[in-house]
Amino acid sequence: MTLAEVSIDRAWLGVALITCGLALAPLGVALGRRLFDGRNVFFARWGFSHAVVVALVWVGSSLLADTLARQFVADRQDGLVERVVALLSFVPAVATVVVLAALRDPKGIACLGLWPGRHLRAIGLGLVAYVGWSPLVLGAGLLWPSIVDALGGDYQPQSAAQALLALDGQRFWIAAVLAAVAQPFCEELLFRGFLQPLCVQNLGDRGGVFLASALFAALHGWNAFLPIFALSLLLGMLMLRTQRLTAAWAVHALHNGLVIWLLTSVPASRELLGQALLYLPLP
Repeated sequence: MTLAEVSIDRAWLGVALITCGLALAPLGVALGRRLFDGRNVFFARWGFSHAVVVALVWVGSSLLADTLARQFVADRQDGLVERVVALLSFVPAVATVVVLAALRDPKGIACLGLWPGRHLRAIGLGLVAYVGWSPLVLGAGLLWPSIVDALGGDYQPQSAAQALLALDGQRFWIAAVLAAVAQPFCEELLFRGFLQPLCVQNLGDRGGVFLASALFAALHGWNAFLPIFALSLLLGMLMLRTQRLTAAWAVHALHNGLVIWLLTSVPASRELLGQALLYLPLP
């Protein structure tokens, strides 16, 4: 079987998995409505100008962290270095969001999805929803390379996953914790806790979740756009329904942890899904 034929087979498998995920989606919606009845409305007391400031802070800190890494670290492409640089890039932006929330909302930082109570229920909903949604994420990962090729692009394996695989020992575990716990928290606070409420109140529920998810996926690059966009839609819907950041964070952390486990402990997953890292991308 040629590589092209394998790609076509994977694309059709991706379509089947996406169909399966969409078929299961109404069950997740029904469960969400049962556990969190009613629409949880939150009014963001910040505007797009504040979002631009946060974005500029993130860009500036990213450039600074990358420059320092290139100057003081021999191998900038090292997986642990990449994770540390990514985390350091997010910290100033996260701090800016926390200060804005504390200054502009009477509830303080709780408005970022850190409301008291019902966190275990929100996490439970998130984990169950992820089980039903994961075929769609996996299917998007299998289908996306064919779409990129059809559009004339050059699909490349995700470098973050490859760099992580090259690590071993303590350095691998530190990088894995950063990838599965620390970085997801920063990303969820920025995108689901801060940006999404602003998008929702200006574009409505669906439009707001769609825009925040598209920006989140774009942040991770063209080669992983569709599967990360699919995952981000689930994270956005969980945040919208529960207004608990812990739900989105738990699912994001579970997803990243599952990807790392599959890559390192289940060699058969690479055989099944291909050496080009077409499986669940690592956001």
